[in-house]
Amino acid sequence: MKHAALLLACCFVSGLALGQVTGIHAEVIANHDTTGIPELDEMKTYHLYAQMTNETDELSAVFGDISTPLNISSTESFYQSALGADFAWAINGAILPFFPEANYDSWLTIGATNNAMGSLAGAIGLDVALASFNSGGGFIVDDAIGGSIFTLLGDVNALAGADNRVLIAQLTTAGEISGSVNVQMFVEGLQSQSMQVLAMPIQLPQGCGDEDACNYDPEFDPEDTAECQYPGACSDCEGNCIDANGNGACDCEELPGCTNPMADNYQSDATSDDGSCVIGGCMYMSAANFNPEANYDNLSCVFAGCTDAMALNFDPSSVLEDGSCLYLGCMDPVGLNFNPVANVSGACDYSTVCMSDLDGDGYVDVFDLLLLFEAYGYDCDSE
Repeated sequence: MKHAALLLACCFVSGLALGQVTGIHAEVIANHDTTGIPELDEMKTYHLYAQMTNETDELSAVFGDISTPLNISSTESFYQSALGADFAWAINGAILPFFPEANYDSWLTIGATNNAMGSLAGAIGLDVALASFNSGGGFIVDDAIGGSIFTLLGDVNALAGADNRVLIAQLTTAGEISGSVNVQMFVEGLQSQSMQVLAMPIQLPQGCGDEDACNYDPEFDPEDTAECQYPGACSDCEGNCIDANGNGACDCEELPGCTNPMADNYQSDATSDDGSCVIGGCMYMSAANFNPEANYDNLSCVFAGCTDAMALNFDPSSVLEDGSCLYLGCMDPVGLNFNPVANVSGACDYSTVCMSDLDGDGYVDVFDLLLLFEAYGYDCDSE
């Protein structure tokens, strides 16, 4: 195969493989909605990694040809800085602090991120792919001769390290990255344990851009919700019971109903009152048994008032004596018609009493004497 010949020309030896590259993963390192660099607005910068199995695994080449193309593409253009380079090992790291946009140039690499890292990497057969890449297009190696980014055995930048991965590209774009990658590696850094892994699809970062989710990540867009994890009906993101009303029952376990024991429809098993209580009672505020909680009148009203038919204010509808009866009469003990029960002042009779004026005409005369004779000898006890 053409790419096999190319790799052999670059001093790579194939042998029995004891490990593997497990995938090509894209990771967002910058969301330019927040970096404040105008020319990168709406873009994201990704690092593309070859994921290894062991810390000492060494990536020796990234390659492609007509039979197994190397394809790194985006639905939008790749950003290319005028101060950048095709390969990270050619970038002057000393200028990056002074030109923020140059930090996000799109480039290819094997492990290194600038020229200060002592890279042993090189490239061959990539002129056509780089021409497309530098104009904002995809980096595609699919011709008959093929091409490769490679490094020499012992390049420390090519080792998987503690996170078991090696950086192979930095990509800045407003689009969605896709493609497939072919790699050659040395298992445990042993050239005799060489292996190739072909046509590995680029796996996009998985994350959640929904602010309401438990695993919200601001690096992702709001429409990125496939990986979102939400709190359950009964608990928050930490697994704690949600008890909004503080009644000791989780909201999802609430049993709404009437919790007033005085209501007609009281539910003893209800945990939260839903306002459905039906309470009968007297709804007249003037009644002695007015019930402010009642929401329907059950004709039980008891009205207090004067229950004495002899009183001025006798109320036949009153069933409860409230001591309000009013009695009209002479309230002066000197008056001839003094009434000790009266509490409403009436006319008093203060006329002089004439004991002998039997007919009450104001005179003591013969007619009074005649009346006396008529009664003379009358036995009062006979009645």
